[in-house]
Amino acid sequence: MREQKETIRDHYNADPQKEWDRLKNRFPYEKYITIQMMDRYIQADDKILDIGGGPGHYTIHYARLGHNVTLLDLSDENVRFAKKKARQYKVKIDAQQGDAMDLSRFEDNSFDVVFLMGPLYHLMEESSRVKALKEATRVLKPGGLLFSSFILMFGGVVYGLRDLPLTILREEEKTFFEVTANDEGLSFEAFTYAFMTTVKDAKALLESIPGLSTETVFGQESILSPYKNTLAAQPRKIRQAWYDYAVRFCEKEDYMTHTEHLMIVSRKDAAKKPAAKKAPAKKRG
Repeated sequence: MREQKETIRDHYNADPQKEWDRLKNRFPYEKYITIQMMDRYIQADDKILDIGGGPGHYTIHYARLGHNVTLLDLSDENVRFAKKKARQYKVKIDAQQGDAMDLSRFEDNSFDVVFLMGPLYHLMEESSRVKALKEATRVLKPGGLLFSSFILMFGGVVYGLRDLPLTILREEEKTFFEVTANDEGLSFEAFTYAFMTTVKDAKALLESIPGLSTETVFGQESILSPYKNTLAAQPRKIRQAWYDYAVRFCEKEDYMTHTEHLMIVSRKDAAKKPAAKKAPAKKRG
């Protein structure tokens, strides 16, 4: 576990700019669709915790809208990069280095919204993913919202077909393709230690967490992942029209084989009010 954590930290410490550019330049539609969906739920003045917030894309976006946002990330360099970007965009954020499985620095019921949009990609054991989800739920206020992201197994097939078609012939990729065809998840070494799952298993994981109820499930790239290279060659006006059209499909399960990242929106159950005490019966006579 410790070795895995250090390897993951080293991966993200190496080049925060690359991770920033991933959403800004290479996959802008992922961020666009995700924000379109988040904005259906996030209210003005919500206090947000961005666990695994990386270089700060979502932290800074919501800080610019006036939210109180705290970023927590395993990578020291990501934290430093996020602080630099916050200064660049002239917003105030609280950025800290930390572990998604240990949120003890935060009190129970202290955030209106929690993002868990990176750690679940890298926690290799089911017990670790459950622990991270339970910690995220603990720090949520009753009625608060949890946004959890996963990488889908079939998203790897989409990536291979689109960008690296020769992977289908590589012996070292055989297990991945077999597991995907069997509709199962897998923990393995990819770009770093990674966990990839299915829509069915991701939904079951969230349903297993006490105190959470699912609001919606959607593909963060919707129908656009296979067409990244085609979209990139189009004028901005055409790209934007496709982004807006894709939002209409992102919650439709029939189209989730097109997406690489899945998001589940969950709400923490509201605290039950104590039953009113009955007034004592009046004595007769």
